[in-house]
Parts: sequence; C-alpha cells; structure tokens
Amino acid sequence: MFYFALGLILAAFSGCSDSGPETAGATSETTNGIAVVALDGVHKPIPQARVTLYQRLGDVTAERLSEGMTPPVVSQFFPSYVTALETATADDSGMVQFEAELDQCQKARCYVEGIAGEDSSLMVWTKINAADSLADEIELLPSVTLTVRTGAAASDSIVSRSVVKLDATPYWAKNDGNDFVFSHVPAGLYTIVANTLPVGDISLDAGTSVDTLLWFQELTHEYVFEDFDDGDNLNNLAKTYPNYGWYYLPHKGASFESPDSVGGFAGALVDDGARGKYLSLKFTIQDTGYVMLGTRLGLDTGYYDLSALTALRLKVRGDCMFAVALEHYRQLENNNYNKALWIATANDEWTELVLRPGDELLDDKNYQVAWDEISTEIGIFSIFIYNGTRLEIDEIVFEGIQIID
Repeated sequence: MFYFALGLILAAFSGCSDSGPETAGATSETTNGIAVVALDGVHKPIPQARVTLYQRLGDVTAERLSEGMTPPVVSQFFPSYVTALETATADDSGMVQFEAELDQCQKARCYVEGIAGEDSSLMVWTKINAADSLADEIELLPSVTLTVRTGAAASDSIVSRSVVKLDATPYWAKNDGNDFVFSHVPAGLYTIVANTLPVGDISLDAGTSVDTLLWFQELTHEYVFEDFDDGDNLNNLAKTYPNYGWYYLPHKGASFESPDSVGGFAGALVDDGARGKYLSLKFTIQDTGYVMLGTRLGLDTGYYDLSALTALRLKVRGDCMFAVALEHYRQLENNNYNKALWIATANDEWTELVLRPGDELLDDKNYQVAWDEISTEIGIFSIFIYNGTRLEIDEIVFEGIQIID
C-alpha cells in the first residue's frame, strides 16, 4: 500500500480531460501522419466521435538517468502528465486523421482518447501504435464512474486541499466532501495519484460504477468492528468496552440451521484457510418470516457517538436479500428501536458492500429514520434477513471512525 505526503497543494481540478483545439475534421486517407478508426463494442464505426491525441510530457526516469541519477532513486515513483496535441472528429467511417508526424510519437509515448454518446457514455484511453502509417483501431466502451473514498471527515481541511488524478492521463477527480469523484473515465488499469504520490492501483471494467476506499496516510480513519478471526461471540469493542456479544433470533416461523443449539455462535464460524474466519449463517424462511443477527455496542443502555461515520462496510456472500441497521440505544414500544437502515443483496461471490449515511431508507412506521437523528447515540448493530437460505459475513468496518470513545 502506498501513502501520500500531506501538505499544501494545488486546488483540485474537476472531472474530465482538457482538449486541444479542434481540427477541421477527419479524412479517411492516411499519410505519414497518425490515423485512428473509432469503433464501438461490436466493431462498428462511430461517426462524430471526438478523438484527441495526447503526448506524455517527458519520461522523467530517462531524463534523470541522463543526469546521472543512481538506480535506487530512479526506482522511485514519478507522476506522469500528458498534454493534448490535436482533437478531431471522426468521419462516417469512424476515421480520424491527425497532422502530427509518426516520428513525433515514436520519440515519446502518445495516447488517444475517444469520446462519444450523450454525457460521455462511450470512452477509450489507450496508447497509440506509432510504428507505421496504418490506422489504429480504438474501441469505445461504456464509461466508468469512480469514487475514491478517503475515510476522513468531510470537514478535514487536508481533504479539501488534496489533488487526486489517474497517473499518465488527463483525468482529475472532483472533491466531494471527503470523497473524490471521477464522473466519466474509460475502462482500464490505472494508478491513482494523490498529491503527486501513488495511493494504489485500480482496474475499471466498462460500464461500472466503482466505489473504493484507498488508505491516505494520517487521514483515513476506520474501526474494524468485527472480523470474526478471534473465534468468539463478542464483537471487537468487547476487547475494550464490555458488551454481551452476538445474538441470533428467528421470527414468524423462520429457523436457523447455523448457528445451531449444539455448536452455538462459535460453531457457525468457518475458517477456509484463505481469508481467516468468517460467519456462515444458514436458515429456512417462509412467507413473512425472517431471521436476524445483532449485537449491542455496549451494555444495556450504553451507546456511542458514530456521527463521524462516512461509510459502513462489510463483505458478504450468499443468496438472500437483507437489511443492515445501526440502531438507537433507547427501546420504544414492542421492543423496537429507531434505526438507520440500508437494504442489500448477497450473491455467490464475495462482495464488499459500502453503505453510506444519507442513503438509508426512511419509513417512520417501521422506525426507520435519518442517520443524523440518531448518529450520536448508537447502541445496536443489526442484520435482518428476509429470504434465501444462507448469508456469509466478514470484515464489518466503521469507516471514518478511528477510536470509539
């Protein structure tokens, strides 16, 4: 994991790339210049696609080597920048012809960006083949929305002064509270750079919306509420503050197969040798029945101020729909509690859920309230499971919280 150095930096740029001046238009013939053909995912030409030729601004490592820099220093990371050389519009055959000479991109790395569709719905970013005068084919695929979370408080001034970009591209993120958002970027493999230093690599699949946490030194806060690796029935808060641990209850004719009366909660913990222990729930649910898993954060009427929470994360696998809730400590009528509640689903692959304050479902009749109404007095963590037969859970994390006091 990489870290970035904190300090005064430039103001953040917003979402998309800079473009050079447009040329008069593309032609279908190639010369000794650079030509590309813009195609969609089924290999059909994309007329009117906007294609921009970029050049990498110097190979810093090579320049430093020529100045006599020693190998250990050369191995350090140097952020790369690109500049737009030309922009042109594809003709009816998808062809774009640039005026730049081949040798210009043979001496330094060149890239092309293709954009088409409403609101940059199709994009590509790729290195250009400048070995000959044949036109390169570029495939424009559905663009990606990337949100990089810091796990820091939105009020932290360091966040507002930070700059986040994708290395060796024209893509800069827009600061949104404690997050950095790339509204539209092409699919591909990138290094995320913050304040000139890398914080991690990420692979983006076409047409997805990616929400990821990257650890920012002295800025990211998170508390691992439960990872089940200790093999007991107590959440991790119990190591510092006493509580009663985990409980599991069936309702309205539903039943648990795991945990069962023989092995108890510990009997439902599985160690597959790869990810450590995780909780494996198995159950039978019919009609309006449901099962629930829960734990108090403290004893009886104890509660904690979680108002700094930026996201609740947990990894799940299974075949069910369920709800995750952080509940107020004070009991209302019929053993109900006001709660911030998020709906989620589990499938056959391990998936990390990112549940954000502000995205909770509101329903006063079912005691579902806005996070801000109860965030300073949270007493219970709960999961309500409504269908399916199994749910596996691992790594429940309170993001934005470092030390619970």
